[in-house]
Amino acid sequence: MEYTIHEQNGVIVCRFSGEVRLEDMIESWNSVFATYTNLKDYKGIVNIYLDAEVKHEDNNLNVIVEYLKGYLDHLRDLKIAIVMDTPMVTSTIIIGQRMKRLQIKPFATEKAALEWVRL
Repeated sequence: MEYTIHEQNGVIVCRFSGEVRLEDMIESWNSVFATYTNLKDYKGIVNIYLDAEVKHEDNNLNVIVEYLKGYLDHLRDLKIAIVMDTPMVTSTIIIGQRMKRLQIKPFATEKAALEWVRL
């Protein structure tokens, strides 16, 4: 598994490839929080999983929700876009429903996700 994180016109972009597990997702969020200490300077975060195989287990959603709840103050004003192929889109929708205070939305293309975040 590999991921890269960079800033692109006011948006933090995380691109994943290979086999991605829950621990990898949390590690990438830890990197975002460590690298971008003032998230209020950004419009949002786009996580791109199109070149990745996300290994999912049922309890992963609860772990991610609980993890992100610890950072609500940092994420409150950001849009979070998740770009992935369809079976995993359901997970993003469920996370969004469990965390009403976050603006989180699934997308099929990077272009659509970036456009939404920059609105």
